[in-house]
Amino acid sequence: MSASMSFYGDASTWVHLHDYGTRRLPILAIDGDGYGLTISVFDSRPIADHQAFAEKLAQASADYLAAVQRYAAAQRPETETAQAR
Repeated sequence: MSASMSFYGDASTWVHLHDYGTRRLPILAIDGDGYGLTISVFDSRPIADHQAFAEKLAQASADYLAAVQRYAAAQRPETETAQAR
């Protein structure tokens, strides 16, 4: 099964981790006005699959942050950028 979902995060979007220690697998949750998204892997999958998925998710999140930072830096007025140096 596959699905596609789009939402647009803002200052009110809440990203949090449900960490259950060693009792069960963690769940990453993204909640906003009118939507909620949970991210995990089925318990029936091997733990190596969970780790591989988490690593891909972490890398994509780091790449997303870097891209947003580059974009934000390019949007600053030149005088603000020069003053920051």
